[in-house]
Amino acid sequence: MDKQERIFRSNATDEGFDIFHGREYISFRTDSHLAPNSTVVEQHLKGKEAVILAYNEANNEVALIPLSADYDRGDVYSLKRSDGSTVIAATGFFKEHDLSVDQTVRYSPEWNENIGGSNVPGGLVIDLDEDGEVYAAASPSTSTDET
Repeated sequence: MDKQERIFRSNATDEGFDIFHGREYISFRTDSHLAPNSTVVEQHLKGKEAVILAYNEANNEVALIPLSADYDRGDVYSLKRSDGSTVIAATGFFKEHDLSVDQTVRYSPEWNENIGGSNVPGGLVIDLDEDGEVYAAASPSTSTDET
């Protein structure tokens, strides 16, 4: 998305228009990064600086809890933005929970307002038991903004 398109989208949403972005995806990449697509960023991560990453072993789920500020804690991961894409460098998290992938895999997260406690309005949950979509065109340097 170029600068002009970002400005248009921002102005349109400020005026109350709902912009269709497509399906929500978060990609698990081979470089141990999580890459939310533009829909996830616009709907859930806009204005956020970091996320708490949590793993529920019993349900085989990963939760991303958006935070307005970045904190120096082991479970908090900064949102890195560059050229219209957002990534989360989660190497330690991937290793700790054996989540490494051989190919980029896209999952559809679901918003759950019941996680995150009283300080945040909820978080995104990814059920790893659901079949993810292998995204063969992705590489560590490729954006995952497709809808």
